Amino acid sequence: MKKLLVLFSLLATTLFAMDENGWASTYESIAAFDSKIPVYGNRPGYVKPIINNLGNVLNSNWYVSSSVPAHPSFEVGLPVALIPIGSDDQTFKENGLEVPTIFGTHAQRGPDGAPIYDGIIYGNETLNGLGVFTYPYLQIGVGFYHARAILRGMYLPSVSNLKGFSLMGFGLQYSFGHFFQYMLPAAAQPLDVSLVFGYNSSSIGYQPDKYEGQLDLDVSALTFDVVIGYRPISLVEVMLTLGYQSAEMKSSGHLVSHDEGFNGREINPDISVKGNNGFKFGLEVAFQLGSSFHPVVGYDYAGKSSFTTNILYVKYQFGTDKTPDEIAKEKGYNRNASKEELKEEIEENATQDDVVKDETEENMPEETVTEETVSESAAGETAPEDSVENEQPLDEP
Repeated sequence: MKKLLVLFSLLATTLFAMDENGWASTYESIAAFDSKIPVYGNRPGYVKPIINNLGNVLNSNWYVSSSVPAHPSFEVGLPVALIPIGSDDQTFKENGLEVPTIFGTHAQRGPDGAPIYDGIIYGNETLNGLGVFTYPYLQIGVGFYHARAILRGMYLPSVSNLKGFSLMGFGLQYSFGHFFQYMLPAAAQPLDVSLVFGYNSSSIGYQPDKYEGQLDLDVSALTFDVVIGYRPISLVEVMLTLGYQSAEMKSSGHLVSHDEGFNGREINPDISVKGNNGFKFGLEVAFQLGSSFHPVVGYDYAGKSSFTTNILYVKYQFGTDKTPDEIAKEKGYNRNASKEELKEEIEENATQDDVVKDETEENMPEETVTEETVSESAAGETAPEDSVENEQPLDEP
């Protein structure tokens, strides 16, 4: 009987947990992070759109060009990724049924205008109202001899329901164009290729109204990218990105509800949720306006679409790198010669080296050994012995 009463209590709470407008209550939204709460808890699919969007935001904007100059360079800006909240963020499948996520819609209304209580946990009104998902941060970078290091970060103190926000990220990039550009024809010389690595770690604290304690979300994001860039003109670069990304959100904290209908209930968030982990694709266009203004706009896809807008970005290079023609001249590489001409040139250089070697050997003093010299040397060495053997004894008086 006791178990039946508990069951009926849970069912009744489920049917009447939504607010008067049909949205999920705060308790329903936060309890999804607690694996131990029955009915409402342990619902990673319900909160997964948070890390899907957050992972895509953090894994973007790591580069502003496929090339890193040999001379020192410095950059700073406020890159922004905008991810539209679409239908793929608003539903997920649970127990074979398609139900709302935390970004989902509210319950349908009956003839009297009141929401129909059907036992489904609906979306959160605040998150459903978001048209786009974004995440602000400051980014700086320094480059030298074709290698680039990037730092990004952001910190916000406790403001209203937000009880803390911090982000730290570190990235590396290396470009390989200087190894092959000088061998390419003039039309292909603006081509460059680089490898990019980026890692983010972020923490968010949130305290709902009428709750003690807070929900803590720790987010990590990682990306590896190959960036292929081409400059049709010196002021514009088109970049293609192919890579792999991963993201994960771990929840923790402790909350006590003082909300009507859930007074005294505790929530201990503890679930981990992975984001859109896998292949990513991107297409960006960078502009070099003047000596330092370097805006970038683009489109990325990693499980869902996002738009990158590095409008407020400054990049400055100290000094001018050598052109591919200058590098080819230094290396003695004739880009316009045919294979036969290159072969003949190599053979001619080898022949000239042999001639120089022979002339050097001829001019070096050598000790000539002749037969006569050998005889004289032998005679000189044996003379003392012969004189001893042929010496006649003196007559004794």
